[in-house]
Amino acid sequence: MSPARVAVFGGTFDPFHLGHLAVAEQAREGVLADLVWVVPAGVPPHRGPVTAGAADRLAMCRAAIEGRPRIAALELELRRPGPSYTLDTMRDLGSGHPGTQLWVVLGADAARQTSGWHGAAELLGNYHFVLVNRAGEAPIRHAEAIALGFLPELTRVVGIDSPDISGTEIRRRVAAGEPLDGLVSPAVAAIIGERGLYR
Repeated sequence: MSPARVAVFGGTFDPFHLGHLAVAEQAREGVLADLVWVVPAGVPPHRGPVTAGAADRLAMCRAAIEGRPRIAALELELRRPGPSYTLDTMRDLGSGHPGTQLWVVLGADAARQTSGWHGAAELLGNYHFVLVNRAGEAPIRHAEAIALGFLPELTRVVGIDSPDISGTEIRRRVAAGEPLDGLVSPAVAAIIGERGLYR
């Protein structure tokens, strides 16, 4: 049986860090979702190439959420050729789970860029959105979200208590041989070390 409500959290997750984990857990709570589906992008269309490969990023996502039954990592976009468009992912998830209300999790910075996304009008008009304000980004307010094209009845803004962590800083630290304490889970740090990622 499909869950009633799911928060869909996409990103490059290069790597999946403790800030991502805070967003996943608190976004789910913010919209009372049964589950969070973490969806690492195969070919992100709105940023430069990823550093770690698809299998490594999926492994880090799964390691980070181990023991958290309300969060699952999907390899949907990693199996699909070409750019990883959010609209395609939501269509696929919607057709596979027709009774489930799907919420797209977006950070404030990403929310401000959706007008340029593939199929933006269809995406904004047909899916629920939870816009998260987390450390390190200028917060978005509900009025700004509506001005950007998000529909009031389909949109919720949630404040997230999260550490200010960036993937760029983590990759720099690994390359410099610096510790990752407080940035990623021990399981993710182990994968980075064992596979020689970001050296």
